[in-house]
Amino acid sequence: MRRPPAPARGKPATFFAGDAYDPVAGAGLVAWQRPNGVALVRRDGADTGLNGRHPALGGGTLAYLVGDEVVIADAGSGEVRTRLPALGAQVIGVSDALLAWRAPDAAGHDVLWTRTLGDGPGEPQPLAQAPPGGELGRPDVVAGRVLFHLAGSGGSRIVIADPADGTHRTLRRTPRAQVSNPSSDGRLLLHVHASGRQQELRLGPLEPHGEDEVIAVHPSSGRRDREHERGRQRHRHRYRAPLPPIAPRGETQSLWSTALAPDGAFVTRIVARAGQPRRADILRVALPFKG
Repeated sequence: MRRPPAPARGKPATFFAGDAYDPVAGAGLVAWQRPNGVALVRRDGADTGLNGRHPALGGGTLAYLVGDEVVIADAGSGEVRTRLPALGAQVIGVSDALLAWRAPDAAGHDVLWTRTLGDGPGEPQPLAQAPPGGELGRPDVVAGRVLFHLAGSGGSRIVIADPADGTHRTLRRTPRAQVSNPSSDGRLLLHVHASGRQQELRLGPLEPHGEDEVIAVHPSSGRRDREHERGRQRHRHRYRAPLPPIAPRGETQSLWSTALAPDGAFVTRIVARAGQPRRADILRVALPFKG
């Protein structure tokens, strides 16, 4: 008899920040957004507020949104270098040489834009557009390229695009599962892999179809049954695999945006309960090896 596959296991996630979402990491810092509109950055163990929202980190650069402008600052000191227009920008990604942002077009479709940074910033250039009814994820700038997920009626995939020549490469695509919310340190790819069984935080090489390691496991955003009748126990078999985790009754949890630091991975957890407002927090997972 063929043994059924066991659900992947991973390290336990620990609580990092409450009322928080969209973590970013870089330059030895971690930053995130709060629902009250305040963005925070953690330097040397102390949290300080930013005069803007939806921060991004890359190289030695910190960026954040103020109105329809992106503020470009030094990550270490916070000193502002320049301000650039980004009409309608919702989320951003940055490196020392490139800025990327997502904004809706006139029809409401997601569009990713980029512009080069430096003494003479380049003109905004479109990089990707979501299909009707689809979405583009938050961009992460990696060595002059832009990493993001694309989801639509045909499924989801993780893409890395090069603004210099317009090429797009698919890094991950899995039948019957959703892959989303990628981030990278330039060498490794962190993302969320969600199926009807469970949600997984996966880490692997930044290359197409790389072999990933599951570093954390979370209940599926749906709710499975207990696979046994009330008052009974699950049947015993010598090949029995452990069940995937189960969410608390009446609660739906979804893993969302990610960030990768040398000593840990971060992910947003969105929690919804009937009759209550949704809340979000950030979890941290230790890496199985030093980044």
